[in-house]
Amino acid sequence: MPNDESPRYPIGVVAERTGLTADVIRVWERRYRAVEPTRTLGGQRTYTLGDIDRLVLLRRATMSGHGISHIATIDTPGLEELIRDIESADRGFPGAPDLVDEPRAAVEQAMSFTETLDPASLEVLLRRTFARYGIVTFLDSIVGPFMRAIGDAWHAGSLSMSQEHVATALVQRVVSQTAPIPAASEGNPTFVAATLEGERHAAGALMAAAIAASAGWHVIHLGADLPAGEIAGAALQTQARAVGVSIVREEKKKKFAARLRELEKSMPRDATLLVGGAGARGLSDSLGQTGIVFVESMSQLHHELTRIRARSPGADRSRAAGRTLVRPRMTAG
Repeated sequence: MPNDESPRYPIGVVAERTGLTADVIRVWERRYRAVEPTRTLGGQRTYTLGDIDRLVLLRRATMSGHGISHIATIDTPGLEELIRDIESADRGFPGAPDLVDEPRAAVEQAMSFTETLDPASLEVLLRRTFARYGIVTFLDSIVGPFMRAIGDAWHAGSLSMSQEHVATALVQRVVSQTAPIPAASEGNPTFVAATLEGERHAAGALMAAAIAASAGWHVIHLGADLPAGEIAGAALQTQARAVGVSIVREEKKKKFAARLRELEKSMPRDATLLVGGAGARGLSDSLGQTGIVFVESMSQLHHELTRIRARSPGADRSRAAGRTLVRPRMTAG
């Protein structure tokens, strides 16, 4: 906390110094708690130099494509690091791999670093592409395709187990650090992410958790291979408004369909069950009419979570039950 003698500035001065309008500053403060100004006896907002510096960083990050709901949760040192990554992505820096402009080329370069067991360069590439594209495009167009390429190469025998493990562990670490989890509060509904018993690929659930955090949800990430009852129990205990399940294995569709039915019946009545992943293809046909929402991409997941958050809790299941299900072809491995 600044002391009482710290210089303080009215919102007009802050708007002039940051390039933000006074209305935007108020919204970022009220909705996202980006800064916490004090007030005069007359009720006028006043800001410190630290508040101004933070708002400048937030503006620079949003201009590079990062959503304010995501970056408002990052502390000021973290924002400074993100801005450095963005600037590095724009101009390059000595000793780092050249930034690729197209996500497909980024995936190819990531595979090259995987094959040569070069995790340092792979991490630089992932962090720089995240800084350039923002979390949704980063996960949809780079991480998702990269994880699928790793899986395909491993099954084809062109990638060793050690190469696959190094890349997967690094991806999980980078993804887990891209979206700090907002605290539980009235304004931050809870999202539970997991995979069902028999599904040990954890990356999809982790990516869903990062997307939910970026959309302002408080996330409970349970990990992989959990019984439906355990997932439902966590959702009930935390009064979750949404549960996300990732399915990769396509050979266990009948078992997963039964477990999804069990999960949907056991979780909170007002919560929505969202399912994605390559292994979820065709499950909507075998499940019939349910309230389960199948998502095709991380951008669609972000849209669904934003929509669910915006409406009253009691409307979730009743509206979901009448929705046309979408066959997934998605993303997360």
